[in-house]
Amino acid sequence: MRYLILIILTTIIFPCLTVDAQEPTDNNAISKRGVTGAQFLKIGLSPRAMALGGAYCSLADDAAAVYWNPAGLTQVNGYEIAMMQNSWLPGIGSGFISYVHSPEEKVAYACSVTQMDIDRMKETKIDANGDYDETDNTFGAQDTMLIASYAKSLSKGISVGSNLKFIQEEIANKKAFSLAIDSGVLYQMGFLKLGMAVQNLGIGSKFVEKRAKLPIGYRFSVSANGTIKGKKSIGIIETAFWIDEASITSLGVESFLNKWLSCRVGYRNSKDTNDRLYLHKKSILKGFSCGFGLTPSPNYQVDYALVPQGDLGLTHMVSLQMKFIPKPVKEEDAKEEIPPAVEKVEEMPTPEKKEKPAEKEEIVKKPVVEKPSAREEVVKKPEPVAPKKVKKLLEYKYIAIVLSDNVTLWAGPGVTYQAATTLNKGMRLQVIDDSKMWYYHVKLEDGTMGWVSYVFVGKE
Repeated sequence: MRYLILIILTTIIFPCLTVDAQEPTDNNAISKRGVTGAQFLKIGLSPRAMALGGAYCSLADDAAAVYWNPAGLTQVNGYEIAMMQNSWLPGIGSGFISYVHSPEEKVAYACSVTQMDIDRMKETKIDANGDYDETDNTFGAQDTMLIASYAKSLSKGISVGSNLKFIQEEIANKKAFSLAIDSGVLYQMGFLKLGMAVQNLGIGSKFVEKRAKLPIGYRFSVSANGTIKGKKSIGIIETAFWIDEASITSLGVESFLNKWLSCRVGYRNSKDTNDRLYLHKKSILKGFSCGFGLTPSPNYQVDYALVPQGDLGLTHMVSLQMKFIPKPVKEEDAKEEIPPAVEKVEEMPTPEKKEKPAEKEEIVKKPVVEKPSAREEVVKKPEPVAPKKVKKLLEYKYIAIVLSDNVTLWAGPGVTYQAATTLNKGMRLQVIDDSKMWYYHVKLEDGTMGWVSYVFVGKE
């Protein structure tokens, strides 16, 4: 609770500090396009997110959550590394690498690096007549950002997270530095997820004399899990707005065609009618984006996005994710065989000797009763055998019913695992563990165990 209060106070206080330090501005968002510094902070990361039109705040469940909503890092299971390359605009490209470490279900740590490079350009100067005079010199520009992230689940459905950003801007051998923070909240409510994030709260960067404020942004998002023609699908809507600039509404749909292929489509609408970056009036695509994801194995995922940029052409984004997920707990035998009690071993009969009847009768009259043999004595008094520890059976909490047909039972808690079997509507499941945020650990009547999305089951 203290952590949540700290985030709320930070969200309220930092914008006040930055606004006080800035010059008064008018309310015309169109005329203020690009007045803030560090514009590269507004370029969305992750092909999956951009294929969904930039609607990702409430869905962020991978290493890219450091940009969209740090609270989403709690959805990462184990360890994850993500690398992205973005051929953004002609002469401008950016890269991103992120590492997430989630040793526990409720805590996650992450660090990431983002860098944008601009091709070198020829230097021009203004002469006495006001004309531009080209020189033989060239200059370039480069922006870099380092992020350290922390996220924690406060309860089963609520997660919070924060970023600490170190930002460096360089142009024509001049450098500027600044610090900023992000904060985010993620709330799970049945099949709905709500996300909210505030980005780039800081005092801005200073190149020579004047300090340039950072582009402060707010995101509000809602996503819903469901099915489209029996295929698991996710729909998401998001509103984002940057202070002193245009607001953006994004829509996206993602559908998992099978265990290794997912398709995505998105739409992005900006209220700034003069914004030709995404919504060129003559563009047929006009704000649409698309992409796909390939998961050849549970440990690797490749994402691609195609984003039109109006007169500036098309943006191609591709990323590779490497996941190191702990193996799912396997059911162990309830009992190990305990050796049965040692039975009395009778004395092996000895071959009869041909003797005289008198002598044979005498031997029979003297059985080994008074003084039993050592072997017989040991058998009669066996030492107790200590049984091995018996492992306890997994007990189920309650019975659940499958709500639709063709529901996949996964070998682990997520679609990146292999499919164990297919469930049909009306099947009864024993719910062993429902503490995971998205998947339940269940057992079928035939003893098969696996993980199923909570969306497709209901309590009996």
